[in-house]
Amino acid sequence: MKRKFVFFALLAACVSATCSMCGNDSDTPEYEFPDGPEPEPEPEPDAYPHGLTVTEFADDLADGKRCLGFVATADPKANPKLRFNAVHLPVQKTPTRIHADFDSENRGKPCVTTNAGYWWAGNSLSLLVSGGVVESIENQTVTRDGKTVYPVRASFGQMASGEFETHWIYCVSDDGNRPYAFPSPLDNDERTGTYMPAPPTSKTPGAALWTPQEAVGGGPMLVKEGRNVAEECYWREVFDGGGIAGTSRQPRTAVGATADGKLLLLVCDGRGMRGSEGFTLAELADKLIALGAVEAINLDGGGSSTMVGCDGTVLNRPSDTGDAETIVQRAVSTAIVISETN
Repeated sequence: MKRKFVFFALLAACVSATCSMCGNDSDTPEYEFPDGPEPEPEPEPDAYPHGLTVTEFADDLADGKRCLGFVATADPKANPKLRFNAVHLPVQKTPTRIHADFDSENRGKPCVTTNAGYWWAGNSLSLLVSGGVVESIENQTVTRDGKTVYPVRASFGQMASGEFETHWIYCVSDDGNRPYAFPSPLDNDERTGTYMPAPPTSKTPGAALWTPQEAVGGGPMLVKEGRNVAEECYWREVFDGGGIAGTSRQPRTAVGATADGKLLLLVCDGRGMRGSEGFTLAELADKLIALGAVEAINLDGGGSSTMVGCDGTVLNRPSDTGDAETIVQRAVSTAIVISETN
């Protein structure tokens, strides 16, 4: 009898322990995860990926006016899947169409799309390099006071190393119209009406072949080595007679880079849209410097200035919209797309 009692006592203890593990939540020990970070949650379909932020700003200007806009900041070091894409459009498209088509071409997920360089009559007037191939060259000549002028204008690009660069560029005829970088806009100055008598060549002092993987042209240079050079370069890149209106406040688009390798894309509204006056070029440069830019260039502005967000909708209010309820976009010849590869 003593052996049977001991057996049943042991059996009851085992059953009691098993029940305490399974049937009583209050006594259930918490599971301890292994050491290491928990996996990041999957992003929402329309959310910006890791390393990319889009923020809205509303800046008070010196005379009590305001400028409203959006800034996209991409950090390729934080997320190596982020890409800077320069897009050439042989047939012009609106930024929302460019965004949608990029998505359908299996080139990765488009996250932010903006307009890029200048155009006229459906054709690009600015440098565009995509995948290391020059798709369009910088406008080689303009006319000022009856003279043919050869402007050397700003471009922004990403090299094979991943680094971002800005340079003053001219596509030289003695080397197949390939883009050459110069240490300055050279000897043009619209303020004084003095211009170079001939275009620069590959033999011009300081000339260096420039071979970015992706690049967009525009101008003028806004920030160089952390310094605001917007007003000086506006005249030396010969923009005053071309409708850029650098000293007045306008809707504007700009691209730049920070010292630690982040990419900045900025679009501001103007002409009264959303109560925004816009920026002068000098104000735009100051804004970019405040955001950390050490290099930046101006892109096409006015009614072309448009930023499309991750979900494919326009974030700002392009000035061609006016009082209309539906956003009005201009079709453009070049664009910038920040994407994330699959």
